[in-house]
Amino acid sequence: MRARPEHGRERARDERGASSSSSSSGGAARTSSQGLDAFALFCAYHLGITESDGYQFQNVHQVAKRFRTSPGAVKQALQDLRMDPDFILHSAFDLAGAQVDVMNVPEGVSRTALARTLYEAFLAAPRRQRDWARELADDARANETTFGPSRAKGGR
Repeated sequence: MRARPEHGRERARDERGASSSSSSSGGAARTSSQGLDAFALFCAYHLGITESDGYQFQNVHQVAKRFRTSPGAVKQALQDLRMDPDFILHSAFDLAGAQVDVMNVPEGVSRTALARTLYEAFLAAPRRQRDWARELADDARANETTFGPSRAKGGR
């Protein structure tokens, strides 16, 4: 990693291609080339965490409005930070499970605090190659177990 000083902070490119800033407080904040904070974007776009720590699904237009930018800038930031849908799809991170965890937070527990752990798990998750044929076959078997034999096989 190459760092260059920038206004009293060290700025470097991390392994996911995003800029990260660290200050003397020890924390690191990843930002996109559009200046969007990676954690805040992850919380809003992928987990549905609102500014008031509530939960509501938010599409790219709603996220853009929240961050006072354009939907195109949000999409570009997601790509810069390697958090775009394609990257998530090929990641070992369980996004659906994370979304359920955020939706079902008990009263008095901060969604944003929970999201910090989920975000760290996302960053640590390895990228994987999907075996679509195997996944479809597994799903077909599970559907057959749940719903009975497929009508498509018998013809109708």
